[in-house]
Amino acid sequence: MTHAQEAMTTESESEIEAVGCARHSESKQQRSLTAPVVAALSMLLATFLHRGLQNVLPNKTFAALLVVIVIATAVWMHRTPARLRGIGPVECALAGYLLWNIYSMYAPHEYEAIVPATGAPHSVPQFIMVAAGLPLVMYVVGRYTFDRTAAVRVLLWTILILAAYSAAVSILQFTGPKSLVWPRFIVDGSLTAGVDTWADRAIGVFNQPVVSGMTMVLGFAIAMLLISRRDEPTWRRLSALVIAAACGVGIYLTYTRAVWLGAAVVLVMGACLATGYRKGFVVSLCLVALGVATNWSRFSSDDRASGGVGSAAEVEDRLNMMQTALWGFAHKPLTGWGILRFESLNTFRHQQWAPDVPWIRGYGAVSHQNDLGILAELGLIGLVLWAAVLLVTAYKLWVAYRSLPVDDLCGKPLALTAFIAVVVLFTSGLTVDLRLFDFPAAALFLLFGVAVGWSDRSTRERRAAHV
Repeated sequence: MTHAQEAMTTESESEIEAVGCARHSESKQQRSLTAPVVAALSMLLATFLHRGLQNVLPNKTFAALLVVIVIATAVWMHRTPARLRGIGPVECALAGYLLWNIYSMYAPHEYEAIVPATGAPHSVPQFIMVAAGLPLVMYVVGRYTFDRTAAVRVLLWTILILAAYSAAVSILQFTGPKSLVWPRFIVDGSLTAGVDTWADRAIGVFNQPVVSGMTMVLGFAIAMLLISRRDEPTWRRLSALVIAAACGVGIYLTYTRAVWLGAAVVLVMGACLATGYRKGFVVSLCLVALGVATNWSRFSSDDRASGGVGSAAEVEDRLNMMQTALWGFAHKPLTGWGILRFESLNTFRHQQWAPDVPWIRGYGAVSHQNDLGILAELGLIGLVLWAAVLLVTAYKLWVAYRSLPVDDLCGKPLALTAFIAVVVLFTSGLTVDLRLFDFPAAALFLLFGVAVGWSDRSTRERRAAHV
């Protein structure tokens, strides 16, 4: 062999070794989770445990974590030239809604942002961070940085595990042993002074049956997706099946109309749209319909302990609060009464829905409807901006559902799961002001951003292929 041939052989071997190392490095990189992904998942866990740890964690923990997410995302975007680029319509709508919240914070208003009964001030900046800032940040992180299947898979399993914990504490709240339940306020209402504990309903780690229920509804939808995935190990698919069943029981134990409505809509959507894995939704829908039909009298009663969801008192509360919100809109239609002022409005300008509804029902309470709370506090402008967020998000997710491939985890199944989450957000907001809770804002908008991001990258690749 000549020196030239030896040199060529050595060079070829070096190239092969370099390619092998590059492929190994690329494979390792594909399996790893980037800093913004880890930070976003940490935020999910922190918001999920917020109420249980609020007396343990240092003050401003969540604000600091939000800053970490922003910095990690900015650094990642700077170092990733092949990333998705451009600002989408959802970000614009969320930014507009955030700016309007900030304007309302500084604008003069008739009432202060306080608890009328005690005079204690509300933290308006913290409220805005949860209601408008957190959704924007989590959506952006999801859209840009969750660009690997491994990251999406970890996200879905994270939400599913959190839903499983919600289901577990919901069941143990009724069956025991109650010593295993944490946070303790789930089984000991005295630990949350001044707050209704809904002793006859599953309240979960949020001390709120609607928010706990929507977490389990979302978990059920994700479980149905993961059960169908042939690329998941058998033990994980069986685990998802067990969690789905537990979420179903937990949803029932909330004894809450909005949660049951959301679950029913999700089952119908899955039965109609879950291409390739609708069987689980169809079977569940048939079982639920059969159960309701055979126990209709119990279901429609006001005895929640026996499975009823009727409650004249709750209906009257919400009717009076609806009338108060509409009265507030009629008197200050454009800009509203000010951020975090509904409680004051409902105390000093409380309205009665009809003569047969007791005036005292719902008096002085915080808003129990997401959209009407926004209308009363932020006016028509605020409601239009929030509606734009929901409508544009739903449109982008529908485009994703129509365009992404059927078989990929990050294709049509991911888009449908995110679209289901939009419906869960809307139905849950019919009976509770979700602006008061950070976990739904973090989890749902992160999921929205992830699905839209995969759709946008797919569109970019198709356009590049035609150039």
